[in-house]
Amino acid sequence: MQTQAALLRSVMSGGVETRVVAVGIGDGVDQSELLSIASPPTDMTVILVQDFTSLPTVQQQLRDQTCEGKHVPFAVVLNC
Repeated sequence: MQTQAALLRSVMSGGVETRVVAVGIGDGVDQSELLSIASPPTDMTVILVQDFTSLPTVQQQLRDQTCEGKHVPFAVVLNC
């Protein structure tokens, strides 16, 4: 997972407006990993849910965090 975190930091430092939202699902989530991946402020960009059926409960939070960006693939899924 450190390789992915390093890749994301590289993309984010390249001058492209990027926001990374990290979603953890289930009890086995390593929150420190999510914190290392997500864009600041992490209190807004790290989202934890109990299971996949709980994802609809954070849909608005995901929409708020992704649709503010210039181009985000989630925007299509979330109907921004």
